Amino acid sequence: VKRDAFNLSDALTTLTGPQFSQIIFGIGVVGMAISTIIILMLINGFAICELFGKPATGLLYQAGCILAAVAGAFGALFLWSGKAQFYLAVPTSRFGMVLLPIAYIAFFFLMNNRKLLGENMPKGASRFGWNLLMSIAVLLALSGATISILNDKAMIPGTGIAVKTVGLVILAILFAWAVIVHFKRKSA
Repeated sequence: VKRDAFNLSDALTTLTGPQFSQIIFGIGVVGMAISTIIILMLINGFAICELFGKPATGLLYQAGCILAAVAGAFGALFLWSGKAQFYLAVPTSRFGMVLLPIAYIAFFFLMNNRKLLGENMPKGASRFGWNLLMSIAVLLALSGATISILNDKAMIPGTGIAVKTVGLVILAILFAWAVIVHFKRKSA
């Protein structure tokens, strides 16, 4: 299957017609790119400020935000060219789908951490409602990530090793590392 913009937008043809499907698909790709870079810029700004122990305001925060934008722009201009630029949307969205459950699980634990939220932690029916909604979100994100990983048929060139195998091994190592660090920190 040739994966280009026309082929990928064909999935919307039955819903919107051939012309409108390309417009909707294009708007979706641009929206995904813009929202992703905005989120990455904000996260990078906060991370840089945390790294230097400074508040998330001022010139350092702005420099951290701009750093992600500049890296993204130069990557798009110099690292990938031609049809590879468009195809980058496919693995990027897959990678994002795999990372989504990690973020949702982190939010779930954050919402239930009295040490971090203090008096702002939800209580009673509100807490139950948030936990129910977050649990559903985590399960849906895990389902989507699992489907994304298991449907991946990409191979590492010249090795016969499936990319998903390497990804699952790395995921298992990171999970084991997180568990070890958690219990070592708890005992210290």
